Amino acid sequence: MKEVTKMNLTQLKYFTEVVKTMNMTKVATKLHVAQPSISRSIRELENELGVSLFIRQGKKLILTAQGNYFFTVVNRSFNQLRLAKENVKAIHSLNNKRITIKMCETTPLLVSFLKIIHHKYPQINLQFIQSKIDNDPRHYDFQLVPLPVPEQHNELLLSEEVFLATSKENSQSTFQLEKINQLPLIEMNESPFADFTQRFLSAQRIDPQVVLRTGDRNLMINLVAQGYASCFVPELSWNCTTNLEKISLHRIGKNGFHRRIYLSYPYGPRTSIQEQVATLLLNYCHSLKKA
Repeated sequence: MKEVTKMNLTQLKYFTEVVKTMNMTKVATKLHVAQPSISRSIRELENELGVSLFIRQGKKLILTAQGNYFFTVVNRSFNQLRLAKENVKAIHSLNNKRITIKMCETTPLLVSFLKIIHHKYPQINLQFIQSKIDNDPRHYDFQLVPLPVPEQHNELLLSEEVFLATSKENSQSTFQLEKINQLPLIEMNESPFADFTQRFLSAQRIDPQVVLRTGDRNLMINLVAQGYASCFVPELSWNCTTNLEKISLHRIGKNGFHRRIYLSYPYGPRTSIQEQVATLLLNYCHSLKKA
């Protein structure tokens, strides 16, 4: 039996490039190799896997279900390798003073934290990436996420209760879930917090009357204070930049409901600067609960 060539990064690179263009001639031109080398590499890869990755109809290529799955996994792996390479460079750069934090949306928590870190570590250049793409290949040191990230180290940064906010005229301490259906509601624009509250309401079979969606937290609070509508407010994270004294906060249901924010980062050795920033951020968020 003819020995099958062992799978290697070159084969996988050829495969992903062919999937992206569905044209071996274009891939050969782009990578400066002969087209027969591309074709042979794909055939060897299929032999190694024991499945067809493409259906060939003349010069036309169609990706099979197995090929589509394999591409998803391989492409994700290449992104991880690219990220690992950038992380290794950052870890071994003694002069690196930059820390990058990735998040789906900005949070008011960062306003006070920026002041603290600039005061304590003025030499650190803190940068932020706002991205909803899970496999975003850009280098980052930390992520702020609503759920733990698989295959990464995750630490609970903050657990906070989410309240229903109304005008001061409403003095009751607790709102029954079914009563939310009767209230006009202001929601945040598409964001992890908005997704979180919507999932909670759907799970409770609550369909409130949404009268406005906005990304302006201060506008939300001002409209609530004037009695225009109600909104959901997290217990701690909005206190940093938003005046909540003008509204009333009510527990939702008997036990309320809570959201969590995690600090997530890749496994592996950490620089002293990364450790300092992580410790400072964790201590800062934990102190909010005690305040």
